[in-house]
Amino acid sequence: MTILEKMKEKCTAAGYTPTANIEKIARAKTMMFGEKEWQRCPCDGNNSARYCISELCRSDIERDGICHCSCYTKTESKEIKKAQ
Repeated sequence: MTILEKMKEKCTAAGYTPTANIEKIARAKTMMFGEKEWQRCPCDGNNSARYCISELCRSDIERDGICHCSCYTKTESKEIKKAQ
């Protein structure tokens, strides 16, 4: 499984939606960290508390609608879509 596939899988499992930026970030993760540390954040690589779908990532998404790296966004619920 590629880093991109792993990122998409975690995103879906967490109930979020991937953005177009996910491919760019997956390439950066591959170059910077490789398979062993793929979850690390290339935008904040020295912060061990920030990684894909970490509590920091989730709080960014819930507060801002998008994560720090702009990879994951909130998935609109069906109720919200019906109301619009």
